Amino acid sequence: MSALTRLAGSGRTAVDAVVTWTVADGRKGRRWREVVTQGDHVVHSLLLETDIDRRFSHLELARVDGLWTLHPEADGTLHGNHVGREAPGIRHVSGLPFGRDDVVIVDGSPLSQAALVWGLAGSIDEGGDASVHGVRIDPDGGLDRVVRIRVEWSSRMTWRVGEGSPFDIDEAGLPVFRDGKTWPLESA
Repeated sequence: MSALTRLAGSGRTAVDAVVTWTVADGRKGRRWREVVTQGDHVVHSLLLETDIDRRFSHLELARVDGLWTLHPEADGTLHGNHVGREAPGIRHVSGLPFGRDDVVIVDGSPLSQAALVWGLAGSIDEGGDASVHGVRIDPDGGLDRVVRIRVEWSSRMTWRVGEGSPFDIDEAGLPVFRDGKTWPLESA
């Protein structure tokens, strides 16, 4: 068994947002956390969990459009809710088709992209690509079913999801940021 990843870090994205993050492996899987800021403003705060097989298992997202909670059910559907600022205030997600290998993509979230490509490790050869299915939470608060999105592994560390900008992921599945720093979650 490989060593468990239990790291924290921070760095800048291509659009100069600052990402502060933690990634911690445990017996149930991996927990990915991030807060993305632009200047003095929080863009979003995310908790995303993947199971021991690296598949999506839970999401909690806080942004200006509201609070999101999502999780897959054993019957092949996605459930959760979005609590927004406008009446009636809550929109339930119930029974949305969601296969065992489907993904959740959060626009503007480096860690959701890292979790997606980490989950594909071993199923794509360097220079190759794959198609994934799932849902996308867009910047305006929409939840869209993704019929097919292309994921490319172009070089040793560089990936691209859909039409997004290329980004780098290290061997542990962690995003590589400009001016990035990492440190252990526990002190020695």
